[in-house]
Amino acid sequence: MSQFYLQDSRPHAYVGDGLSFWGVGGSGYVMDLDRAQLFTQDGALVHRDTDIPWPKDYVDAQTRLGVDHQCISLEDAFEQYPNSAEFYLQKPKAWNGNNLIWLGEMVNFSSDLKLAIKVPAADVATVSRRFSHHGAVTWPCAYIDAHSRRLVERDDVDIKEALRATGIVLPRRQKPRMMMFNCYGCGRFISDRQRFESNCRNCGADNRP
Repeated sequence: MSQFYLQDSRPHAYVGDGLSFWGVGGSGYVMDLDRAQLFTQDGALVHRDTDIPWPKDYVDAQTRLGVDHQCISLEDAFEQYPNSAEFYLQKPKAWNGNNLIWLGEMVNFSSDLKLAIKVPAADVATVSRRFSHHGAVTWPCAYIDAHSRRLVERDDVDIKEALRATGIVLPRRQKPRMMMFNCYGCGRFISDRQRFESNCRNCGADNRP
């Protein structure tokens, strides 16, 4: 039986480019797919207009690995791995949402840990020069690997492609109607925005609440 994740597509639900999904047991919304609730197709279709069902198999094939800066500590990292042989190099003062940015091949940077290079301890100082005067933050690979989680970003997925073989057709969202009011002075219709931008153009009445 097919399984689905349920995404909250409201603008505030995105964390950087990352999608947020219903968490297990009604625990709120999460980016970590391993903490996301799985639904049957019927269950996924009973949702708010702003919730989007995504086939699990499709999303799992598009995942990135992200590392939340709130969940790691350099002090802990080097206490746990004082003699690490390999390091990831993090771009300082740069994030995608909560996710750290890593050095990849050809001096490319990405929040996807899958694209990060592992630098031998002996080469860290040399490779760090690629960061110019900003320097690099070095993290033991084993520590970062243990704190990474699977997530998906908006540019990696296409809802039309994802739902093509499922038979699911998402309803078109209706645009909310503009709030209209009657002018206190002359009764003409004015919008909510017009109430605050200027007095009534017809009679000059102040319609601010």
